[in-house]
Amino acid sequence: MTNPLVSIIVCTYNRADMLKETMSSILAQSYRPVEIVVVDDGSTDNTGEVLAAYGDRIRYFRQENRGVAAARTFACRQLARGEYIAFHDDDDMMMPHRITCLYEAMNRYPQAVLATGDWELIDAQGKPSDRRVTFDIEGQKGVPILIEDGYRAVMWPLLSPLPNATLFKRADGESINWMDTRFSRSSDTDFFARLGKLGPIVYVPKAVTYYRRGHGQMWSNTTENRLLCERNDFLLFEKHLNLSHGQKEMRARLRKRMLFTMKSIAYLSSIICKKRAEMVMADYAKRGLRLLGKKERLSYAWYVNARLPLRRVLKGKS
Repeated sequence: MTNPLVSIIVCTYNRADMLKETMSSILAQSYRPVEIVVVDDGSTDNTGEVLAAYGDRIRYFRQENRGVAAARTFACRQLARGEYIAFHDDDDMMMPHRITCLYEAMNRYPQAVLATGDWELIDAQGKPSDRRVTFDIEGQKGVPILIEDGYRAVMWPLLSPLPNATLFKRADGESINWMDTRFSRSSDTDFFARLGKLGPIVYVPKAVTYYRRGHGQMWSNTTENRLLCERNDFLLFEKHLNLSHGQKEMRARLRKRMLFTMKSIAYLSSIICKKRAEMVMADYAKRGLRLLGKKERLSYAWYVNARLPLRRVLKGKS
């Protein structure tokens, strides 16, 4: 029996210095057949020159910078020919068994709409750190575990699928209209959650990829980037509160997560600029309070009107 074609989608932006290592790991995959589709999202370095060296081993397309959600959607919709899709970032590395392991899990559970595994952390130089990100999902040790409520698994969350450690059918991605390009950070979570609405997720308790930490990542830990991350999470919770009507338990969970995010937005905004903070807080408060319950609204009001001002006073005296 012939295996189905898997399209490995790599979206890259100004990471020419890391691409060779990344591409080598992709080309070393044990699974066949695969096609490697690379979308250059408007790089200004020598990315094109690096990728030209791979010739017909990859399919290369360059576009103006539009963000990873738009780049992935274009690649899946216009370029990919495979029955299955495997995303991969331009700074991380696959383990040789990644596609094989995830495909076998989906073959074991044909009702699953997504397979996801663990990942190991590597440092900026690509050296292993002996740290593995795993999830506490009950099941037989080392055996793929089917999670019937895929949506809850992602949005609760019981697990957090990393794009580099996932596999799904292209037809399912098409059925949910691919990525929401409004998100710059949370597009992956939103996409996998909407996939989870279609059916179960199969979790593979095994590391299938390497995730690089410690280099100049897109989401560095500056106050501005932390604020941008929280604002993206707010959009995610706002969208899914509007999608989860009739799911009482899930809505209560999402409201709690939104409340935490709104408090973080208020705090981080106050650090950057008082005037700007008031504008940002007013916009998100107006939209968020509309979706929160009475208890959460009171908690938010207490935080921004009492705890946060007190925190500023105490910090000024220290």
